[in-house]
Amino acid sequence: MSALLTHLTAVERLAAHVNALPPEFARALGEDLEYARFGAALPDLPRFGSWGRGVEAWLSRGGLPHYTRLMTVQAPVHFGLKAAELVSNGALIGVEAGLAYLAGYFTQLCVSRALEPLVEQLVEQHRRQGELLPTARARIQWAQSLLFMQDLHGSALVGTPAVRSKLQIRKASSVKGVGRGFYELIRVSSLDAFGQAPSKLEVDGWMRGLYVFSLALGSPLGRLKVLSGAHLESKELYRGDGVDVFARVDEGLARTRELLVLLAGMIRRNSWGARSRAKFFEACPEGGPSRLTAA
Repeated sequence: MSALLTHLTAVERLAAHVNALPPEFARALGEDLEYARFGAALPDLPRFGSWGRGVEAWLSRGGLPHYTRLMTVQAPVHFGLKAAELVSNGALIGVEAGLAYLAGYFTQLCVSRALEPLVEQLVEQHRRQGELLPTARARIQWAQSLLFMQDLHGSALVGTPAVRSKLQIRKASSVKGVGRGFYELIRVSSLDAFGQAPSKLEVDGWMRGLYVFSLALGSPLGRLKVLSGAHLESKELYRGDGVDVFARVDEGLARTRELLVLLAGMIRRNSWGARSRAKFFEACPEGGPSRLTAA
């Protein structure tokens, strides 16, 4: 969860500069920003799939849930590329909703990769004695998320109702779960990329868990969570000598725009053969940051 707000805020920055995007993605972000947030949030959603997981997410603790690991480490590009093929064929969901979802998904992928070397560096430098690696990562990424939102909005928004809108990943107000079309998009992409897929009941649980989390984050409890990290040094973890999270996010967004140009071409040509895929994988190699798997 710790980088979730960073990814969702990055999606807003992508949508704020749509002139730099292929026109179909620009239209989609203008119409369906919530679905872009959904795509950006998806790899983190399994963190909210149970009461225990939700508490770990709130405390910025815990390792990677199974499907988070698959979507961030094992085959994140394959998963996203299969979804793009399904969207291209007009399958399961509306085209613009699907394009917005893809824009969000590849935003989190590119921003995560741009930030990872810096996060590894900071974990090495600021890991506390006896602190588990996932806990150190989560602590640092949470601080970066708060400082990034404060940089853009003048306030981290956490502890106020305004933060709930940043976590809105559905257009409908219902919290019943994911729509059938989006679930099928996830299921088919998962089967193709991982050989397994979550049930709709699982994904619905992820969605409800994030909704409850957003309510807590927008309440006075959220303010307490911010205050618990008041000791964090912005110069050391966000912007200072050799550290510039804002610039790294912008690097990730630049890479996102390059990939969306490639995807737009593949979608227009409906080109998903081996050569087209190989070209995309050359531009965006498979796999995830190796240290995400460390204990």
